[in-house]
Amino acid sequence: MATQAQIEAMLHKLEQFHPAAFFKRMDETQAGIGAVLRLLDESNETITAGKISDILNISTARVAVLLKKMVARGLITKEHDVSDARVTIVKLTPLGKQLIFEMRQDLYQQMGRIIDQIGEERLLEFIDTFHEIRKIVSPPEIG
Repeated sequence: MATQAQIEAMLHKLEQFHPAAFFKRMDETQAGIGAVLRLLDESNETITAGKISDILNISTARVAVLLKKMVARGLITKEHDVSDARVTIVKLTPLGKQLIFEMRQDLYQQMGRIIDQIGEERLLEFIDTFHEIRKIVSPPEIG
């Protein structure tokens, strides 16, 4: 069983790493503009605002804010469905397609650097360990 000293040392090391901030930033990206761009790019079917909400598991209000920002940046277009004006169809613009291409290139470069510096074996071990930790950890109860 872990000792008090081991627990305190590990908590101290984790505080220096700031994993919550790191993973929170990743989650925000997953539920943000990048996730919508990837969804639109990878989909072979018509995507509606409602479908974005369902697939990404985010509120329709959050989707509306994201889409408004994306339209303002020229990344997407929004059109009303001809059969139902309440339904908004979302499509990538050429600028949106270019941005998702650049994001994918950047992701590949970053992952390449990680693999080159850490090594594939260690990275896979880290990912496996992280998955094990997620299975074990639950949020603290607030009483």
